[in-house]
Amino acid sequence: MTEQQDNEVAADFTRPWGNRRGIESIDRNATVVLVKAPLDALSDVLATTAIETRRNVLGSEIESSGYFELAYQIRGQAWSIMVPDDRIEPVNTGGAIVPSAAQLSQQLQQPVIKFDVSDTAGVLGYELFEGGEIVEYFAGSEDESTDWSDADGLPTQRYVLMPYPDDDPEAKQVAYFWSRRRKVTAKEIGNIWNFAERFMRESGAYDPAIDAAYLLGSYSLKRGGRYQVQNLGHTLVLRSNRKVTAVPDLIRVDYFRFGN
Repeated sequence: MTEQQDNEVAADFTRPWGNRRGIESIDRNATVVLVKAPLDALSDVLATTAIETRRNVLGSEIESSGYFELAYQIRGQAWSIMVPDDRIEPVNTGGAIVPSAAQLSQQLQQPVIKFDVSDTAGVLGYELFEGGEIVEYFAGSEDESTDWSDADGLPTQRYVLMPYPDDDPEAKQVAYFWSRRRKVTAKEIGNIWNFAERFMRESGAYDPAIDAAYLLGSYSLKRGGRYQVQNLGHTLVLRSNRKVTAVPDLIRVDYFRFGN
């Protein structure tokens, strides 16, 4: 790789966070909720049912004693983001109520996207909610045998895709789609990963791939452990061995505990 190519890669890696759209990375297993509202508005709603609320915890310690969610917003982005404590399922919250994506869209009267991705399983999907109702649903898998025909009771349409016609004409993906607003063809979907990316971009949304593990500096959170909320950034090593670091421009990080 030439120095010019290195510089181009570095420039893209460190491009302004407020200008980014789409999905930063699919190389992970994550559930993310994006809310088209300022962080203050989202946090006010979450605080009504949380057992404990702490705002602006960046640089502070939190205790991982019960089910929690972290919420943050990137400067210049219209969407705030919620990421869960992924040690336990949200249903095990000891009776506390974690607002669903549908409920958040109803209370805030703003669009909400629930996005799931797993590179391990080769699947991803999203649900778009407005006014408390689901507006659009998409799920895709690299496994053609995957059956999501009864997802959320929606009359989804099933598509069998040939995502790599030139490189691998035998490869197939399966997708399920339903929308109140539009119809799509298999050709328009094309590739499950690209379709979800286009949806995010067209929505003006950005998933920065910032999860609880990034913010707490650990991929093996333990119950009762104490962790400092941090924002150290991502580092890329170029072919020339030069390192560049991109630090997300976070407005704030808020903490909400919903279970003991």
